[in-house]
Amino acid sequence: MLSLSLYGKLRTEPFLIVAAMIISRHPSSRLSNSFFRGTITFLSIMALFCINLESARASDLYILSVQASTYLQDRATVHLDNQAGSDVGGWSITLCHDPSSVALDEIFFGSSLQNLPAPPDFHDVAFFSSGFTITCIIDNSGNVSLVPASNHLLYVIDYNYLGFNNYSDIEFCPTSTTGPGLDSYIESGGQAYDPITIDSFIFNAVLDPGVIYEIERTIGTYDEQTGEGSVVVEPLIFPALYGLDSVTGFSMALSHDPDVLQIDSIIAWDEIADLNGGAGPDLMLVELMSDGWTVDVTFGPTGMESVDFPGGIYPLRATYSTQPGAIPLGNCVGSWLRFTNSFGVPNAVDYFPGCCTNACHYDDLVILIPTTASFQRGDCNGDTARNLADAIFLLGVLFTGGGPAYCQDACDHNDDGSIDISDAIYLLTFLFANGAAPPEPNQLCGSDPTSDGLGCASNTCP
Repeated sequence: MLSLSLYGKLRTEPFLIVAAMIISRHPSSRLSNSFFRGTITFLSIMALFCINLESARASDLYILSVQASTYLQDRATVHLDNQAGSDVGGWSITLCHDPSSVALDEIFFGSSLQNLPAPPDFHDVAFFSSGFTITCIIDNSGNVSLVPASNHLLYVIDYNYLGFNNYSDIEFCPTSTTGPGLDSYIESGGQAYDPITIDSFIFNAVLDPGVIYEIERTIGTYDEQTGEGSVVVEPLIFPALYGLDSVTGFSMALSHDPDVLQIDSIIAWDEIADLNGGAGPDLMLVELMSDGWTVDVTFGPTGMESVDFPGGIYPLRATYSTQPGAIPLGNCVGSWLRFTNSFGVPNAVDYFPGCCTNACHYDDLVILIPTTASFQRGDCNGDTARNLADAIFLLGVLFTGGGPAYCQDACDHNDDGSIDISDAIYLLTFLFANGAAPPEPNQLCGSDPTSDGLGCASNTCP
């Protein structure tokens, strides 16, 4: 029987069969020098790469991120967040660096792999000039996997800086059929899912990068019945090594996935909103686009008025809403946010005297979680009581043009996902003939435990 694979299709470029390594049977082995070195044949790869390929679903949210361990070090770590997904049995991860600035030194297992009851059944590393692809199958039988968690540490990667070059992006490579490496995938339940990927960078402080822009992981909500939701994001600006002194303004450009989100507003926030006696910055140019936004801020009227920020600041508040019909109802949904230079506005901080410093950046994503309105089933007319008046109200809605019923869920007395005469009969039987009580939420306010097309726009519950 063929083993589980991480790919739905196989590319036959030579790098797939060069520099393949099978891990030694010790969980703390150094990947770069403790593998049993050897080649694996093309047929062996085909036997491993034969599961179905499927785009990431909202109910299978997987996040791969690379992080710089600390400043001034030449180390990065790779993390998996599958808390809104399922058990993970394997992966393909392609990571790239700038070969003119750094060289790959060693790759180590992270704690999540070290703590497995046994080393992975298959582990392969294919190197190319600007990075590597790792393929891992934890257990061919599927009995061992990584359970849902927010921070699985998969790998620790050491680099060596070359000459005086002090900076390199460390990123999940955008690949093509002719480029090195393979697209990154997560294997779960015999399917391969596209993860959301978050890149990073390393630097050795020969030169101070100056300033860093960061998007922090942000949680928003959406209505489980309608898919309408929102999320508020506050980008962070903070100094790399020294303070943000004599700052006269800044500019920022952030992109988003237009299939999921739309930007509604950008306002000055935190210490920026407090400038000029609470009036905010003297000039703030905002452009909202379908796939992102830009902001250009000048603090004072001459452009020379400066402010010192010894620590980090949250200068802006961005409010997003969901695109109509974009949310698969009932599931956690992740959507990326990325700083970009493609909108014609740089991500940069302005200083006086002098000019400006382009920002390094950490991207991340927003996660939208479903919420449902609180109601009491049976309180159809919304008067906080369940009695004959609720049955009469419902009959009026159904047959005489009464209503409207602002909380349809509360009128769905038998919880069959529809409102009809059977709901009035069910409530009357409960009230006067010792019938079964309405399903939850019954005596106390709560959310609907069943998913249906009914909603609750207004009710008397808190």
